[in-house]
Amino acid sequence: MTKTLATIGFLFAGLLQAWAADDTEEVKEALAKFKKAMANPSAPARAAAAADLSRTPSDKTAVTLGSLLGGEADAVKIAAAEGLGNFKDHKKVATPLLLSALNANAKEPKVMEAVFKGLGKLDDDAALSTIHNYFDDKDALVANAAIMSAAEIRSASSMDPLISLMKKYEKIEEQAKKGGGGGYGGVNVPYAGDDPKNKLAKDVLPTIIKALQKIANEKWATTKEWEIWWNKNKATFKIAK
Repeated sequence: MTKTLATIGFLFAGLLQAWAADDTEEVKEALAKFKKAMANPSAPARAAAAADLSRTPSDKTAVTLGSLLGGEADAVKIAAAEGLGNFKDHKKVATPLLLSALNANAKEPKVMEAVFKGLGKLDDDAALSTIHNYFDDKDALVANAAIMSAAEIRSASSMDPLISLMKKYEKIEEQAKKGGGGGYGGVNVPYAGDDPKNKLAKDVLPTIIKALQKIANEKWATTKEWEIWWNKNKATFKIAK
């Protein structure tokens, strides 16, 4: 609920700004072309229209693309979400539109993946508190997308939650290699490696390492290495551009 209210607040503020935004001939032509293309019953054609509109960034085109993130076909929503990543100069509008789409598409992992791609391209620190909430999502596609979104934004604030999650998943993998414990491995009980938690850890751990390396510009590969390095450098760490 808190997450929903926060994104609605951002969205409302963004919409107010959008309606007072630019109204150039280029934007008018792009919107007119888009409106005509969206009459096509073909979802791929409408997705192409969304992608095309995203090449004309403005507050108004951002809001138009954002309106597609609710009830449209997945292909269209994906094109709109990824397209909003082109709106860096309009991120005050685009970021809340994408954040609000996460809740609206909670049961659509591929759409959420596209939303995180868009957020990563926007490079907006304001989105990170929400992005961090999805690091431990139970769907590996969503978790990996959220993690790489944060990696694209590259903020020191992502280091602690990533290292913490890495530590958690390394422990799960270690237990799986030992045969599971906690009831796993007995008669008619699946081996620990078949546990969804173990599969999630296996699928997400490489992404966590990749993200940490991208943010910190370091090559450590284990929790212990990252903890030692981060504890030593946390107080003075700055993102290398």
